[in-house]
Amino acid sequence: MVDGVPRRLASIGYNGQPLRPPLRPLRPAVQVLVDLAALFPRPAHPTGRYHPQGLQMHRVVAGRLSCWGLCEQGDWWGLVTYDVSFGADSAAVTHWVPAWTLRPAEAGDKARLPR
Repeated sequence: MVDGVPRRLASIGYNGQPLRPPLRPLRPAVQVLVDLAALFPRPAHPTGRYHPQGLQMHRVVAGRLSCWGLCEQGDWWGLVTYDVSFGADSAAVTHWVPAWTLRPAEAGDKARLPR
């Protein structure tokens, strides 16, 4: 307090400096490979049983990266759409995934890429 008036404390962290936008859309979307085993790790001692029509969550799948996003801690995330297979069917999923689970798709991966 100074002269009976409470003083404002300086903010911690962001100092009001100009910032770049956190979202970077990609037009057109970029073909990537998503490592689902890294994205959804399994426990050390699973208790489940095999199901032939269960979700196939422990493989590398092709996806389309449509946007990069910078989180408040400074890590990059990608907005990716990819298919999750279950039995003979599949369903499209779109969500943010950490950048380290993605890698660019190469010409040799063409058989895995969606058309």
